[in-house]
Amino acid sequence: MNYDIGEIICQYRQKEKMTQEEFASRLGVTPQAVSKWERGNGLPDVSLIKGICTVLGINADTLFGTTERVVESGNPVEVDEIKSNLISEPLLVEFSESLIPLIRDGLNTNLVLESRKRLASENGMLLPLVRFRDNCLLKKNAYRVLVYDNEVFGGTADPDDQTFYKMLVEKTENYCREHYADILSKHTVKILIDNLKAQYPGVADGIIPEQISYMKVGMKLKEKLRAGEPIKDLIHIVEELEIENS
Repeated sequence: MNYDIGEIICQYRQKEKMTQEEFASRLGVTPQAVSKWERGNGLPDVSLIKGICTVLGINADTLFGTTERVVESGNPVEVDEIKSNLISEPLLVEFSESLIPLIRDGLNTNLVLESRKRLASENGMLLPLVRFRDNCLLKKNAYRVLVYDNEVFGGTADPDDQTFYKMLVEKTENYCREHYADILSKHTVKILIDNLKAQYPGVADGIIPEQISYMKVGMKLKEKLRAGEPIKDLIHIVEELEIENS
């Protein structure tokens, strides 16, 4: 058990490209303690479990190796890799290893949040969750943006260009603005309707999805988007659907 937990910590620490010193610093322990865990010579104190999971971006089930068996070896990193490829991402940004520092610095800004606010304010678009993933198969300094596994744009960047991340977010935002009908999913529609129900009780209660499916709502929204119409007035869009369905 000691070795299993230590091995999982080591695998995910390396996956996050952290040294033992950096990992230890973020946990508030010594590098020697981390080394002992990873060599199977000791276990982290229970008070550190939450912090370890947060820093490594995993849950306790993964840390203790209690997730379901997906690969023969049971290697949690391999399991995560397989699971991440089971379903196409609505919006995925891939980049070569040389661009990791720029992406990491960018993720510490509010640029994606500001982009979400703009799209929502302009015409009611909800930017899907943007996944960022390094890809060792990409050429040096290369990046690409995929929508449901289809590359929509990409290129190369200077690893010293501090404006790269901002450019990437702006270009992604513009793509979403112009092609939102292709990105909009049933899951996003549900989020939009749930938000409508929370802010305006009674407008969609008992109607969606009880009488009108999320898929039908999505088709209506896509129809409006392709016609160049905003979808921010969700109240009247639901009323339109209700009339059509009566």
